[in-house]
Amino acid sequence: MKRLQGDVRLLKNDTAQMRADSAKVESELAALDAKVTRLENTLEGFGRSVDDRFDQQVELIKSSFRTLMTEIQT
Repeated sequence: MKRLQGDVRLLKNDTAQMRADSAKVESELAALDAKVTRLENTLEGFGRSVDDRFDQQVELIKSSFRTLMTEIQT
């Protein structure tokens, strides 16, 4: 009987430890999810910035080409 009580006590301790470990993993997973979301937002902003810069370069090239053509024609 005492052995059974000891086993039950050990099982309860193991269960409590497992619950604590599970809560810790869930917390770390939530933190990781938040970091991934921030990273996604940062990358989206970076992508928009690169697109805008590319568009600006295209417009600069077009403007320079028009200026050059005007100079050549005169």
